[in-house]
Amino acid sequence: ETEALICAAQEQALRTNSIKYHVDKSIESPLCRLCGEHTESVSHIVSECKKLAQKEYKRRHDKVAKIVHWKLCKKYELESEDKWYEHVPLDCVENDRIKLLWDINVQCDHVIEARRPDIILVNKESKVCAIIDVAIPGDIRVCEKETEKVEKYQDLRREIAKIWKMKEVKVIPIVIGALGCVSKSLGKWIDKLGIKIKTEYLQKTALLGTARIL
Repeated sequence: ETEALICAAQEQALRTNSIKYHVDKSIESPLCRLCGEHTESVSHIVSECKKLAQKEYKRRHDKVAKIVHWKLCKKYELESEDKWYEHVPLDCVENDRIKLLWDINVQCDHVIEARRPDIILVNKESKVCAIIDVAIPGDIRVCEKETEKVEKYQDLRREIAKIWKMKEVKVIPIVIGALGCVSKSLGKWIDKLGIKIKTEYLQKTALLGTARIL
């Protein structure tokens, strides 16, 4: 049933208000039934409706980010649950070698707008830091979103390098399309973290979140 729903969404075959208005001529308005501001298409429902953004999109986003956080905890022997879906990320977990931060505002000397990435990984020994940010955009915006994330955190990257005295600070975007699309670069970004995550796990988690929204 879930697979049928997702496939129908990918084929743009769901009975949205846009279809009912333009094809069936059965309703008076093609606008979204939640926000009432934009045409209710599949892409609008799964990634662009502001009424869904704060709760449903965030829930889906956090589930994907949680997999990455859990994998990093396992790699560096930090506190974590046995199963990723039982894992509740703490604001900060650390040991002698590694500090892992979850969804915190970084205190900066300068005014920087983008200073709250999803995950920050700090290697105390090598003085290397990774700023990890997850996004679940519409499928057609996956590559654009990857570039956007890297550019967005450049100011924070420089600030962290200076304040925390890091030798290297990397920005790593993890972007999964709301209907399962990923870029060819995703594997390279994950490899930079030194962890193994099957792309299918990230896709499946994002798709189940999208199915719930639909």
